[in-house]
Amino acid sequence: MDIASLAKRTASAVALGGLIVVTATSPASAANSGWWYSRDNPSGAKGYFKAKNDVTTACDIRTDGYKALVQIITNNQWESLVYQVADNHDNGRCSSVDNSKYDLRDGRSYKIRVCKVKVGTRPLDCSGMHVFTA
Repeated sequence: MDIASLAKRTASAVALGGLIVVTATSPASAANSGWWYSRDNPSGAKGYFKAKNDVTTACDIRTDGYKALVQIITNNQWESLVYQVADNHDNGRCSSVDNSKYDLRDGRSYKIRVCKVKVGTRPLDCSGMHVFTA
């Protein structure tokens, strides 16, 4: 085998390998926020946003008199509350709500914040606001 043929085959293999790597690392079409936790993790609350049907999940991590609250907020200078979901059970489990009526725009970024709360009180131990793309 001559050098020109070897170089040509090597270049083809490298190009194909690069194509496989790029395809394998492309983001999925439906975005999710990932799990986020209140500041007192691991004992407080956690929350998640799933782009398909705009499902928001709020989880009370343990039975302690507090409930989980997940807020979805605009990612702009006003940081307006779009909606919030509470897990009203205080039982260490999760509640998920289909919020498709709010129809977060695909490709637009929003913020998620997770807090714990008692009825009639302000949210506390809130996480920072984490940006995600719907």
